[in-house]
Amino acid sequence: MSIITQIKNSNNKKRSSIYIDGNFVCFLDNFTIFKYKLKENKEISLDELQQIQLESEEDFAFDMAIKYLSKYIKSTNEVANYLNKKGFLPLVVDKTMDKIKKYKYIDDSILANNIVQIQSNKYGKQKLKYILKNRGINDEDIINSLENIENEFDNVLALSKKYMKNKENTLDNFQKLSKFLAGRGFSWEDINRAINQIKKDFLDENWN
Repeated sequence: MSIITQIKNSNNKKRSSIYIDGNFVCFLDNFTIFKYKLKENKEISLDELQQIQLESEEDFAFDMAIKYLSKYIKSTNEVANYLNKKGFLPLVVDKTMDKIKKYKYIDDSILANNIVQIQSNKYGKQKLKYILKNRGINDEDIINSLENIENEFDNVLALSKKYMKNKENTLDNFQKLSKFLAGRGFSWEDINRAINQIKKDFLDENWN
């Protein structure tokens, strides 16, 4: 058995440093310290302390994850990376993510669908795919969310008309439009189709 020689307040008011036989061993949240009635000069085995530490870290990691999620919706990958950067053990991160999913605080398929729904009028499928991958969304959820885009050409045409508003229908402007739309991730087929439609509309207006 070992002896708790000191319980010292840390910079985080909710956690304290635990010293065993004069050496720092770990941080524990104050609720856990109270729950297990830990105090200086108390005997404790290192195995028991390790189990207490794991429980404390799981609770602390869960609280941090919920606060992180409260700012705006995150993907599973983003939350896991956040916890890893905070220095939590892989086992603690895995258990925390399981708990978050169990309570349905996070759902990558819903997140992917929301992103596509909100941004499909500004970006094409290739750009949206890049955005979703960058958020750590898996391939299956990406494919399913992109299938919800019913008619991408309508978005391309609307963006093209907005871009060409008050601009002359010159070759240079159409080349710039093509580059703009390609940068937004739209297909060349839809880009060329939209440009041809704008040219046709311009000729019809002037013909009449």
